This record gives sequence, structure tokens and C-alpha cells, in this order.
Amino acid sequence: MVEIVLLPRKQSLGFKIYQTGVHLKAGLRRAFQKRGLYVTPEQWSVLGTLWNEEGIHQSLLAEKTDNDRHNITRILDLLEKQDLIRRKPDQHDKRRQRVYLTDAGKKLEIRLAPIVTEFLRKAFQGLTEEELTELKHILNQIQSNLGDSPDPNDKVRAAK
Repeated sequence: MVEIVLLPRKQSLGFKIYQTGVHLKAGLRRAFQKRGLYVTPEQWSVLGTLWNEEGIHQSLLAEKTDNDRHNITRILDLLEKQDLIRRKPDQHDKRRQRVYLTDAGKKLEIRLAPIVTEFLRKAFQGLTEEELTELKHILNQIQSNLGDSPDPNDKVRAAK
């Protein structure tokens, strides 16, 4: 049986994983800002999903980016104000909104992708391809152990 360390907190694997995520998000935000781009990591995730699958409905976009419906609405509102996306009612179900990139949103990929690539190279510096592959495997196993994906509404329930 594996020994699970809870305290001191800084030695806890759960805390290390959480802390790494916090550092990755903050570092990526700073990398964008250094280039004069005020895009959040959450917005990057949404844009990245749309670059691969434009025109999906808002609730599926929330699911694919692990956001609840309130957060995805807030993120999309900000992206819409920046003229990076537009929402249109679904032709078959007017209650659903489909999300499309504007020309500016499509062009932003050319500026953001190299920044992310450079940032990740720095973050994973000193790790071999084998170690990165193993890290992905380990993280996938942990996620699998915990269930397929988080329920975005858990954040809302926990706050109530």
C-alpha cells in the first residue's frame, strides 16, 4: 500500500498537483501580458477549443473546457466584448447558443500559440520525452480513478 502524506501540506501530492496548476495558470497569464495580450488561461482554453471545433453549442463548450454554465457565460461575454467570438441561436433549438470565432478570434491563434509553446517549453525544461509521457500517463490515471470528468456544477453546489 502506498503511504499518503497529508501533512506537512507542502509534501502532499494533492497539494503539489494543485500548486502546479496554480503556477501554470499564473505563468501563462504573465506570458500573455508580457506580449500585450490580456487573455486569461480560461479564455485560451475556450479559444483553443473553438479553433479545433468552431460552432459548437455553449453547453458543450463548457463541458469540453471544464467550466460550469455561469463561468462559460462570463468567459464568452468577455470574449464577445473583445470581438473574438460571436454567439448565434442554434437553428434547430433556439434555446441553445452556438459559438463562432470572429476573424480577429481566428487570427489570435497565430499570436497566442507560440507564446504557449514557449511557456510550456520553459515549464517542462529538464524533463525528457519519456518523463513527460509518464507524467501524462500518471495524471490520466489519477483522473480515471476520480471519474471521467468533474461535474462543473459541483462548484455551484459546494458554494451553497
